Amino acid sequence: MVESTTTVRHDVTVDFGCIELTGALVHDNENRLLEPEIADGPAEPISISLQTYGFTPEPGNVFIKDWSEHCGLTARLVQAGLVTPVQTLTVGPYFSTAYEVQVTL
Repeated sequence: MVESTTTVRHDVTVDFGCIELTGALVHDNENRLLEPEIADGPAEPISISLQTYGFTPEPGNVFIKDWSEHCGLTARLVQAGLVTPVQTLTVGPYFSTAYEVQVTL
């Protein structure tokens, strides 16, 4: 029997600052993916890949950017008890901040 690497928490509201999405929050540990699922289906993923910069999150963790539309998102997810910060990273030509977080669904 193959063990699932996906965890789902239902009835979660994710506050993006300018919009709130309510539905399920899905963590696919194998693919290091965290994304909301709303009535219309999957929404834009919360997590990002930083493989271009040579970073891979530890098992159970994902990366979340803290720029553009995701500015402040990590702090709001921490406050909601959905993630725990692990480390802060600076990436890209603009020295942007990203966080590695442990998903605590």
